[in-house]
Amino acid sequence: MQFLTVRELSKSPAEALTKLNTEKKAVLTNNGKPQALIFKIDTENFEKTLSMLQKLEFMQNLTDMRLASMKTGNSNMNIDEINAEIKTVRKKRRSKAKNA
Repeated sequence: MQFLTVRELSKSPAEALTKLNTEKKAVLTNNGKPQALIFKIDTENFEKTLSMLQKLEFMQNLTDMRLASMKTGNSNMNIDEINAEIKTVRKKRRSKAKNA
């Protein structure tokens, strides 16, 4: 995979796009650390690529929530415990809204 630095991209964007045409994807780095992924897209695959990235983001968020749930022990809650927790949170929110 191609790596591009922020400096390279800002100094010569046309050259960076030429590299992107060849590789189709690149990692954008800043001070040697990855900051972003860049994908070659066109009008034909823009919507499809955007949809895929949104799905990937959703899956990553879901995985993060599941891992957090496992760490806190909430993954073992039954439906009654879940509903009780939801009720408690909603009650607190309503209370805060009234006091605001």
